[in-house]
Amino acid sequence: MAGTPGAWVGSNRRNRLPTDWAARCAAVYARDGHTCHVCGRDGADQIDHIRPGDDHSLTNLAPIHDDPCHRAKSSREGIRAAAARRALGRHPEEPHPGIRS
Repeated sequence: MAGTPGAWVGSNRRNRLPTDWAARCAAVYARDGHTCHVCGRDGADQIDHIRPGDDHSLTNLAPIHDDPCHRAKSSREGIRAAAARRALGRHPEEPHPGIRS
């Protein structure tokens, strides 16, 4: 997998990939060529999980350009996930005691 080695620092993602990851990547490239599923241009150099998570099925994998497509997509997903985590920790706002509804 191409990309910046620093992106994997502190991540256990590589350990969670199936043992046949290389074969799955080859199958996806054979199916889709190197056409990026995000921008539609040729030259994709990575395989992306379309839906975030550990679903490594071929239907959830597609070629993607490392930069900018994969980086931008992963950033958006990280922002959404962080917002969802923050929202889970919030309590509903209570009305001001002096205001009647």
